[in-house]
Amino acid sequence: MINITCPVCLETKTNSNAVVFEVKADSDEIYQIRQCQNCNHIFTYFSHEVDIERYYDEKDYAVQDTKESIFFKIQKVEYGQVLNNIKKLQPSSTSLLDFGSGKGLFLQFAKQKGYEVKGIESSLPRANYAKSHFNLDIKTDYYISGAAFDKKFDILTLFHVLEHIHLSGNLLNNLIDGNLKDEGLLVIEVPNFDSWQSKWAGNRWLHLDVPRHISHFTPKILTNLISQSGCAVKSESYFSLHLGIVGMVQTIFSWFGYKGFLIADLKRKKTIQLMIGLLFVLPVAIILESLSAVFKKGGVIRYYAVKQPKA
Repeated sequence: MINITCPVCLETKTNSNAVVFEVKADSDEIYQIRQCQNCNHIFTYFSHEVDIERYYDEKDYAVQDTKESIFFKIQKVEYGQVLNNIKKLQPSSTSLLDFGSGKGLFLQFAKQKGYEVKGIESSLPRANYAKSHFNLDIKTDYYISGAAFDKKFDILTLFHVLEHIHLSGNLLNNLIDGNLKDEGLLVIEVPNFDSWQSKWAGNRWLHLDVPRHISHFTPKILTNLISQSGCAVKSESYFSLHLGIVGMVQTIFSWFGYKGFLIADLKRKKTIQLMIGLLFVLPVAIILESLSAVFKKGGVIRYYAVKQPKA
């Protein structure tokens, strides 16, 4: 895989795109973070061939059973808040499709709330985990267009998916047109490149995650993309109890020379130094991230949008 076009507007004149900064991956490969001169979207540029599947199968994205972990408990609280917001915006909704459903955690929590749930996940290890641990119905075919389950849903969710995919072939539009009912609810969450933690960390920001993340969204670009897909934003949030706080912790660590990937290190490298550092930094990170969210500068963007009926 290479990525030499803007993933949003598909502009190919990449030689004229401004380089924001460069990022070195664990493999010591260098990736450029560029800003598209056509639509101003920020994206990861690389002209050398990358075995992208390897980056999803290795340690950082390896499938683990986390049902007893603190991360699972935090995600349960956060996803519970998301489901409460969905209920407020769509009180009569009953069906939900999660695109890029991963290990099925959100779908499981939604199922426990009474929703009829389905998922789409191209990673077989993750899909198999969702099937075996939660008995979920997951499609593993690579989605291109049409109705994935021969029906349309009241709710369509995408949590930290858009930053991974190239939107060539109108993928997002096809997904919404084929799978979401008119006046149905679209929920999208992505990292916020316009966040304080991003600005403070620069090329050490947790959510750059090159080369897996090829898009780095700002609220303006994401709002435009949602509007172009035929949906109107009705509610927004810039706070994440999970990825927002972790991102801010890594940002603070980066000020003191930390160069690791915090999520992976918390899973596999829980050194005494790391845990002591986390103990001191976490309260500060919570305060800073909460304040960031108030000013719409939190580490994530979460939009709730309603699909508009076509005239």
